[in-house]
Amino acid sequence: MKDQETNANYFFVRGQKDFQEGDFQNCIKDLIYAQEIFSSIGNKRQSAETLLLLGTAYYSINQFSQARQFYSLAISRFQELEHSQKIGECALLLGEIYREEGEFKKSKQYLAKATDIFTNLSNLEKLGDSWKELALTYQTDLVEYSAYPARAVNAYKKAIEIYKKIKAFDKKAEVENDLGHLLVSQTKYEESLKVFQNALNHFKKQKDKDQIIALSILVGRVFFELDKKSKAKDYMFKAIDEMRNFQYSTEKINQLKQTILTMFN
Repeated sequence: MKDQETNANYFFVRGQKDFQEGDFQNCIKDLIYAQEIFSSIGNKRQSAETLLLLGTAYYSINQFSQARQFYSLAISRFQELEHSQKIGECALLLGEIYREEGEFKKSKQYLAKATDIFTNLSNLEKLGDSWKELALTYQTDLVEYSAYPARAVNAYKKAIEIYKKIKAFDKKAEVENDLGHLLVSQTKYEESLKVFQNALNHFKKQKDKDQIIALSILVGRVFFELDKKSKAKDYMFKAIDEMRNFQYSTEKINQLKQTILTMFN
């Protein structure tokens, strides 16, 4: 049995390395072999870890059906082991996959399970991730979203609040960007401005050129919708200045210039 375990560990480690290098085909082969051995010798903990990584490998190549099958096996195994953290991680991943597959009810069930687990564990970062994914599921489920549009907004706000509390500022800004787009779609322009500007201020500190330019344009468009043309122009031309600073092509700069001319003529 010791030789079998050594052999399984060898293939698991090699599968991990393949995963990190993006060689998912060989990664999957090695992990399936490792999983078969771990399962046969009764190593439930390592079997569960291997199933989880297999799910993530399939998820990485957009094979959602296979990913879901392995995540489902992994969560069952972790439940046998009473490993709450890993159960929560699997629930979060299953929630994402069911959303991708259009199974919104199941997505919400698993994401709600993840929020409960991470609340009990006081794992705030994973709790924020769970609320963010739940917001996206509420938003993507057009039937529910049309009936209860506030649910997606409130879930995004919970994620932002948590990320702020733990100083996960990159994640906070990313969710503020998502929330801003949602608020614009609801014509809540004043509220969208606040979250877009918060995100923009963060990305300026990080010198994230693509986000700075995209958000400057977005803020300009929101001011335009609010009939504040002067401020709209300021932000649009700030975006052009940033494009020059970051040495964007003349073609892209001229495209934005033409958009501005069209908007204000």
